[in-house]
Amino acid sequence: MNPIFSSNENRHWMLVDDNAELLTMLSVLMSGLTDATIECHESPQSALAAFAAAPHRYELVITDFEMPDMDGVELCRRLRAIMPAQKVFLATGSGFFTETAVGHLGFSALLNKPFSMAVLQEKLAAAGLLHEAAHDL
Repeated sequence: MNPIFSSNENRHWMLVDDNAELLTMLSVLMSGLTDATIECHESPQSALAAFAAAPHRYELVITDFEMPDMDGVELCRRLRAIMPAQKVFLATGSGFFTETAVGHLGFSALLNKPFSMAVLQEKLAAAGLLHEAAHDL
């Protein structure tokens, strides 16, 4: 692996999606890009509990929008109530959101499913998470 993100054993990226298959696929994709620990949650409640227990641990949270009992917008609101500067990406296939709208909701970026590696890298770079040149891939 030739990571394009700087190594730091204390870095964690959290992925939240109620679709276990999609969560696994995204986890594999992300682990190929970073040395950060990838932590997966199939429910927003478990993600929120883990975040609340150690909010400074998480460099990035990527959440789905449509999930049972708490949607991604509410999860983002609660995460940012704990840590206002938290970087949270919304990953959704709903087509309802625009980049401007998600910014007003507190998200750092919008990932429209399905998204390409190039789009993911672009969003990570814009959020200040890309530390080396993407051409190393």
